[in-house]
Amino acid sequence: MSWSIEVPAVNTLNRPLGDSAQEQALGHAECNVSRKVPLPGGSVLLAASARVPLELFNGPEDRDDGGVVGKKSAHPPDGSAPEPLFLPDGFTSWVKYAAELNAEASAEGTLPFVTLDGKGAINVLVADYRGHPTTHLLGDVLRKDAKTLRLPFQVDDVRALGPDDALAFQARIQLKTGATLSWPIVTAAVVTALAQRVGRAVALQLKADVGVSVGGSLQLEDELRLVFSRPKSPGPFTVSVRKATSHGGAVKIQVGATLGVESPLLTSLLTSVASTEQAREVTKVMEALESGTLSPTLLTLATALLGGLGFKEELDAAQTTVEKVYGELKTLIQDSVRATLKAGFEYEYARCTEDTTLMELEVPEAALSDVHGALISGDLASIQRQVKDAWTRRYFQMTSIETQRTRGFGLGWRDVFLAKASDRKKLKAVAQHASRDPVNGPRRYAFQGARAYEHKGWLAGGEVLQGIDFSAQMPGFSTRPSADAFEYGFFAQSRFKGSPSLQSLEDLARVWGALPDGAACEPLTALLQAAPRGASITARFELRLDSRAFKKLLKRIGTDPAAELECFAIALARALPRDSVAVRASPAVRQQVYAPLWKKYLMDRARNWDKAFILRSVEDRLKRMQPPAALQDRTWEQSSMAGGGPTPGAFMGVMENASRHGGDTGGTPYGKVYDIWARLTQRLKALQQAIDARSPLSDDPEHSIIVDAFDPLEDSGSDGFRMTATVAWFLELSRHWGFRADLQPLVGIQVGDQPELLLTSV
Repeated sequence: MSWSIEVPAVNTLNRPLGDSAQEQALGHAECNVSRKVPLPGGSVLLAASARVPLELFNGPEDRDDGGVVGKKSAHPPDGSAPEPLFLPDGFTSWVKYAAELNAEASAEGTLPFVTLDGKGAINVLVADYRGHPTTHLLGDVLRKDAKTLRLPFQVDDVRALGPDDALAFQARIQLKTGATLSWPIVTAAVVTALAQRVGRAVALQLKADVGVSVGGSLQLEDELRLVFSRPKSPGPFTVSVRKATSHGGAVKIQVGATLGVESPLLTSLLTSVASTEQAREVTKVMEALESGTLSPTLLTLATALLGGLGFKEELDAAQTTVEKVYGELKTLIQDSVRATLKAGFEYEYARCTEDTTLMELEVPEAALSDVHGALISGDLASIQRQVKDAWTRRYFQMTSIETQRTRGFGLGWRDVFLAKASDRKKLKAVAQHASRDPVNGPRRYAFQGARAYEHKGWLAGGEVLQGIDFSAQMPGFSTRPSADAFEYGFFAQSRFKGSPSLQSLEDLARVWGALPDGAACEPLTALLQAAPRGASITARFELRLDSRAFKKLLKRIGTDPAAELECFAIALARALPRDSVAVRASPAVRQQVYAPLWKKYLMDRARNWDKAFILRSVEDRLKRMQPPAALQDRTWEQSSMAGGGPTPGAFMGVMENASRHGGDTGGTPYGKVYDIWARLTQRLKALQQAIDARSPLSDDPEHSIIVDAFDPLEDSGSDGFRMTATVAWFLELSRHWGFRADLQPLVGIQVGDQPELLLTSV
């Protein structure tokens, strides 16, 4: 291998590297090479393809497109800023020798992350970074380096790295790696999928050992960069996989997950519907189903277990039927794991800019030869199986790269926001580029908008943590990003810890759509009845609209204003807090009693709805009911606390807390609920119009139609009643328009250290 270097300004050769007069672009380098590189399963032929600029980095303002040399970010690494390997310090300068090589498979082999079949070829950008003292002359450095320039594909070249050196290559590459999902995330996904499959409500308490997680495999195809360095010599090598400026199309992500008879998911699902005696036989049933050796006794038990999960109508006494349903259950779980893992990875990955470190390993010197081939082949999954945990310094995650787990959409924000703040709002936009022209070149955007807050709730009087998560991301690049190019999603959650009653938990579960009206939940009743006195209860209420469901919602918003108003009036009535008085006994009762009142409020646009009018309207509504509401109910609605204010859960109390403006705004002192809903409706309709018109985004993504939609969603999530009403509204709209099964409500109830009981309905 030989290099030729062209430096136009010959007089600069006698200047030191640190001279401020030196240009960053020194000239061009060409690599003359024709070499076979052995790789697992074959070999790859490398040949020179094109000239690439020769660059010098001697100051903090110099920008390295490879992200290896640069300034340190002022903020902790979160994917929004480059993470350079070397930082200019005034004592060391770096010369970057780069070339674009043509790589072609000979026989079968795996070229840097991309599988070739002997016919394909790709271009690979290689770079050798050499660190030198700033006092060394440029000419001396170039003459010395040109004799020993290296390739990352040769293990001896990597082994020769010094403390200020790095070797890198970049290509459209295929990365294979493993990832895990925590137990609560994957069980929530599986229970929701099971409810959709069997077409009815599901309530399951899934047991697992503490710390159980479910693994899968990821195969990611994107423009990535592998960098080798060696902070100390002798010493271990640092290997990092980084996101790079993409010159290809959309990111391709494939996910795999397999379930064996030992799967904790299968065992937990079947055990959840087994009696104590049957639970001892679950493993035998699964082994017999896997081997096709069901005895008559185990066949009867398998039929009962699968029937308990909701497949009763599909089962008969035949072994083939039971095996078929068992196979469907396995497929359902596998598909749920894959979908959740893929959604979580895409959600996090889309919000990483170029130069984000996806994975970083510290490889001992003695082990480099053993893992080098797998590293440059992109088989990080095998690396993860081989290496010790101590080797892993970083593993991709948007806000926390210290643990090997990928979170599902709508779950990542909770740890960041709810655990650390009582009121936090964040809208983040990340732009990625497919060329060095950020203005006119192909680009894609990803938005994450989250709002979380803490308040004292009427439910058990404890602290309630609530929040929303709104996402929008482009799967591919475009020179003219427009609203129709995005995938959208919405997630809402409310959680608390306290000692609520069974009636309160069931009530909220119905409002959030996880329990049908009028249906009893025997597993929840049994769980609470068995709880020791004073046991702490943790509850979470969630609603998720994935891209398909959210787009269906957007498509219909604004098409039937009367029905949308009617649905919101129902939602507001159902969201009113439960109380012991008869008119608040259940969501269905509240809907019957208060929906007409809320409908009038919305039709009046809250104008002239002052305190006196509200109290009079409530009293009039309760009197005109057929039959009229009892006197104690009407008295309760008119009652006051000792301080002179309204009862917190009364209609007037809700208006004071959730709908009162700071003053009388155009005749609507209690018009906040209406104003936020009207603005949300208008902004969602405007977003859909922009999607239909393929309207281009603003050059400043922070001031776009997507941000306009997030603002009222954020306002809707800034109060407990308003957020619950928004969730209920989305549910009512989906029922009215016939896609209720696409929404994913979920309630999780945990008593003390008992496994969490999950409730969901379609």
